Amino acid sequence: MFGTYRQQEMPRVVHLSISRYSHVLPRADETLEFLVSIHEEGTGFTWQQNVTVDPKTEDFLIRGTRDLHLWSLNLAYTPEKAADLAHQLGRCLYDTFLGVEGDRVFGAIPPTAILLDVDETILNLPWELIAAEHDVLSQRVPLGRLVTTRLLPRPGRDPLQEDTVVRILAVANPTLDLPATERTLAALTDLAGNHGPFTVEVDVLSRDEATRPRFAQALAAGSYDLLHFAGHAFLHPDTPGVSALRFADGDLAADDVLSLPWSTPPYFVFNSACESGRAAGRLRLVSDESHANGLAAAFLAAGVYGYAGYFWPVTDAGAGIFARTFYQALFMRENVGLAFLEARRHVRSELEEVGDLAAYSAILFGDAASPHRRDLAMAV
Repeated sequence: MFGTYRQQEMPRVVHLSISRYSHVLPRADETLEFLVSIHEEGTGFTWQQNVTVDPKTEDFLIRGTRDLHLWSLNLAYTPEKAADLAHQLGRCLYDTFLGVEGDRVFGAIPPTAILLDVDETILNLPWELIAAEHDVLSQRVPLGRLVTTRLLPRPGRDPLQEDTVVRILAVANPTLDLPATERTLAALTDLAGNHGPFTVEVDVLSRDEATRPRFAQALAAGSYDLLHFAGHAFLHPDTPGVSALRFADGDLAADDVLSLPWSTPPYFVFNSACESGRAAGRLRLVSDESHANGLAAAFLAAGVYGYAGYFWPVTDAGAGIFARTFYQALFMRENVGLAFLEARRHVRSELEEVGDLAAYSAILFGDAASPHRRDLAMAV
């Protein structure tokens, strides 16, 4: 949506891709096999290796992910033990999918941004924790997830038809129990007005006005560039299509998102809510029966170019700090990836001592890099 890098930096956008090479969904008891590749944009070279995830490693990743979910609900661990487990999971992801050879290739490229291209069947893993030693990649540079899927994509917005007005729809605190969302809403409404080359307009659905019919009416009537939802959500791991955003009058299921009445979907959706970026394992983004694998899958399948949410349950304080920092940085830097990195770092500095996972739970789907790429920077 926006983008400039600092001119003294040579853009080095690295694609780290983890994909299955079978069109058949993996069985519950099947050993997982992947093709891992590393490519730097603007170069003619892609490194790759085959990776097999043994059952013991998969079990550790699944159990560790579940245990940090319990920690997020204040049902397990201490802050120190939660931080240690998060570190172990990050190292396990790095060692399993990159290993010694991948580390050697990846270590030779100082990226300005990382695009982590993840297969749709492993969206259930906490990729934002992936780390070399104590270097968490999502804390080093802008990191965005891309999804490898066999789904035929829907058309998104046409940039050639856009104007200089950024239109935002903000949905806040539908259930009346999240006071920090009111401060986030204030930060969003404060953005309204002139920002030099563009103008920001903000429409609001707040508290008991934030109902499903009013939401649908707003989408049908307006062409929004950005949608922000600040409230409750949940993932139903066994039937992820019924995972939902909670409005004042009930739930909007992931499957329902596929048929929302917008003329064109927004460029960017931020569902600032628990488990809004999570999915079940070993499933398609959207099944042949049109069941979405969670909320992120539904919005991406609907044609949204960029999507943000949370992997684990997120505290009201963590979500509020993250969102306010992100939007303030977004309209100063005019770059989604850099703004998301700034929010990740800020919420980590504010809440890491109490074991709040918001900095690692926040997920950005989409292009985290600037449009200023290496091939253009070197063009003569």
